[in-house]
Parts: sequence; structure tokens; C-alpha cells
Amino acid sequence: MIYLVTLEGKKFEVTINGDTANLKIDGRDVEIDSRILRACKLHSILANNVNYEFLLQRSNGGFDIWYGSGQLHAEISDEKSERLKSLIGDVRGAARAETLKAPMPGLVVKVEVEVGQHVKKGDGLVIVEAMKMENELKAHAPAVIKEIKVKPGNSVEKNQILLVFER
Repeated sequence: MIYLVTLEGKKFEVTINGDTANLKIDGRDVEIDSRILRACKLHSILANNVNYEFLLQRSNGGFDIWYGSGQLHAEISDEKSERLKSLIGDVRGAARAETLKAPMPGLVVKVEVEVGQHVKKGDGLVIVEAMKMENELKAHAPAVIKEIKVKPGNSVEKNQILLVFER
């Protein structure tokens, strides 16, 4: 099965031939050993003898990937979905989330936007400190900030709404 993985705008072709321990990424053979560590959210992957640990959470029609002090957004589709999208167009825009939610409990360090501000994909929105690390939450799509529900110094819970967007 061939999947197309988009990480921050860059596309990768991932081929899995039944055995998920051996796959190809853009034609390169990669040997994988993976484990789910905590409540199906924390993952550990050993890829070609290099260990990667990350938190995975569904978000905005894809996945937010938290690693170390960084964050990526990934979208995954298969060949059939891509062919269908090319024929009828991508209609997911209407289903996009209208809010930014806290991915984990923490403390708001900085709000980087203002009400009415236009943001584009990849712009920093809010910095949340969690587990002694600062995590910058970024825009996954162009939008206008409609409402800011937090301010620096606020404690937030997982899935608490931080921002509301107009699209």
C-alpha cells in the first residue's frame, strides 16, 4: 500500500508491503520497530537504529506530532484518496476545525496574535509550557483570529479552546 504523507508542506511517499517493519520512504528502504508507550498517544520508533519518541494527536484532518520541543502537522492519504481528490477536488476545507485547542495541560507563556489578525499556515499562535518545555502552537491553515480565549499566565487543560478562527 502506498501512502502520501505531508509534513509541513513537504510530501513523502511511504510504501508498506504487508510487513510494517520494512518500508520505503521516497524509495529508500527503512527498517522500523515501533511501540505505543502511553495510552495510545506516546509513540517510540526505532528507524535504522535511531530512536524517535513523539506524542501523536489527531488535529485538523491530520495529526499533530510533538517531539522534544518541536511540533509538526502531518496529513496522510492513500493512493485511492489522492486520485479521488484530483478528480473532484479537496472538499475538506469546510470541515476544518474553527478552534485551536491545547494539546496537553500547561501554562500559556505568550499569545503571539491579536483579534482580527490574518495568519497563514505555519505562523506561530500561542506558546504553551508543558513538562518544562515551551511548545509553539502553529496555524495549520490560513485564517483570521476571531477570539482569544487565554492570556499569558493562564493554566490550560488538555483540549481547552485557546483561539477561535474565522475562515
